[in-house]
Amino acid sequence: MPVRDYGIWKGFPAHYELEDRFEDPKSPHLSLYYHDNNAKMPQFDRDYRHKHKGNPPNKQKPREIPGLFRAAINIKSTGKESRLAYWVNHNIVEHPIAKKLSNLDFGFHPIEELTDFDGKGLDFIRGNLFTTQSGRVLPHDIPGTNNDIIDVLEPEVKKAIHHKATIYLFGSMFNTRNGIHNVHMNQGNIPRFVKDDGVFQDGGLLIEYDDHWTGVFLAFASQAAHTDDHNGHAFAKHLVTWADVLPKEIIENSVAIKEALINPRGRDDRSAKEKEFVTLENLTNHRVALASWRFHNAAGQVQALPHNAALDSRAMKRFEMSNCPLSNNGDTITLLNEEGLRVDGVSYGARQGATEGRPIVFAH
Repeated sequence: MPVRDYGIWKGFPAHYELEDRFEDPKSPHLSLYYHDNNAKMPQFDRDYRHKHKGNPPNKQKPREIPGLFRAAINIKSTGKESRLAYWVNHNIVEHPIAKKLSNLDFGFHPIEELTDFDGKGLDFIRGNLFTTQSGRVLPHDIPGTNNDIIDVLEPEVKKAIHHKATIYLFGSMFNTRNGIHNVHMNQGNIPRFVKDDGVFQDGGLLIEYDDHWTGVFLAFASQAAHTDDHNGHAFAKHLVTWADVLPKEIIENSVAIKEALINPRGRDDRSAKEKEFVTLENLTNHRVALASWRFHNAAGQVQALPHNAALDSRAMKRFEMSNCPLSNNGDTITLLNEEGLRVDGVSYGARQGATEGRPIVFAH
């Protein structure tokens, strides 16, 4: 198997450190510290690495924390295409691999020693671990919220630590045997890393909670989305990468206008107890920040959304329209993002607007 010392490490997450664009702009990592002592949490210094937080990397200061193992998780590629592809499967418990993992003892297990696995680890292409089109291609660290790999990966790690979950790390054990790396896709590589190609040897992080499992999977955007079944190499003549396959950040079809209360009961002015509102629905599997988004009506009036407005995955939320009145005689409602681009738009007629106290529901 091209990736050396590949296997599965079962343990408990204890701490994490992130390298942002200031600490390491070239080859940053998320260091997930863990232990495999089922009896108790080892003692360790949580501030061991904090002294240089926010500064360029200190080569004299080791990334390891005494008393813990470290999973070195790449959060940026060193190549020209530096972005990562990211998938999360909150229903990985339905995959056959979950049952096999739950039976493992704590510690590191070389894949060839696990009879239940037949020498096969994870495979992003052949293993049906996630729905391909649910993935995102994200940069390492840029200003804003929910728009880079740190924004989406950190909450999963925090949650695992907070809930004292059990983790299963797929990858290569360090030569020093005090941690694991290659916790990402290990096939379809660019020529520089083609020696690491192989099938059923991808890295990943699976998290077991009391009531559910979550799978977190990372690949480099430059890696091939289709590889040879025998050696895991990319098809050079017909190269298709994750950057090519995964959907771009689509503006439309991300947030929808679900319903609108056009004609509240009572007086039709600012003193009315019941206010006009529009309900937005997040159609994506990730959180969407709505800062600087706004509504427009047909008259050109504008209702800005609150600066801290956001929608969690698949969530809905109401927003009052105090500065953008909606006509009972028919109107249009347009939702624009922070760049002024149309995200969604609906219209209704006088008959719908005449109904008092009942929101109009818009089909999408």
